[in-house]
Amino acid sequence: MAQLSRADQVAALGRMIAALDARPAPRFDAFAALFHGKSLRKGETFVRAGEASDSVALVNSGVARMFYTRRDGKEFNKAFVSAPDFMSVLEALITGEPARLTIQALTPMQLFVAPYARLSEFGERDVYWERVSRRIVERVYVKKVRREASLLMDTAAERYRAFVAEHGAVASRVPDYHIAAYLGITPEALSRLKRAATRPVAS
Repeated sequence: MAQLSRADQVAALGRMIAALDARPAPRFDAFAALFHGKSLRKGETFVRAGEASDSVALVNSGVARMFYTRRDGKEFNKAFVSAPDFMSVLEALITGEPARLTIQALTPMQLFVAPYARLSEFGERDVYWERVSRRIVERVYVKKVRREASLLMDTAAERYRAFVAEHGAVASRVPDYHIAAYLGITPEALSRLKRAATRPVAS
């Protein structure tokens, strides 16, 4: 995996910000200066459950999973994150409490990381950055609500189709047992769903 230059990472950050608010970003150079490049190897963690979390990352390449670990060791995948998107444990950043979930790289990753407290200062000083921050939180909230509703109301087949539609590029890079855990089904049930999805439709 070729290492991105800082100029490439700043450009990617600019594109993400513009997608949230197309107006010119005030003091963008100062905002971007808060970020530094960070690489994760496959299996490394960005945040570990039980530890403090104080950073936000822009994912420039690679795939991560966010998961909870029960006391008996069973893991529950909450979400997958891939480029280009922001990644953090929002609850821990807001409350200052230790993270309750772990973010782990499923592939080698390149991140652009900044301290949440410093980023928040921009939102406190300028309505543009407050608006950008709000829209990021809104995106996280909508994803959370849709996932909860899907687990409660959709069939396993519907959840699988929605996963492929939303994470098509990720699906081929994530082990099936992680996808099954995310969908709330067994790996065997996932295999049946995948076979059914590729079965020719009778004319």
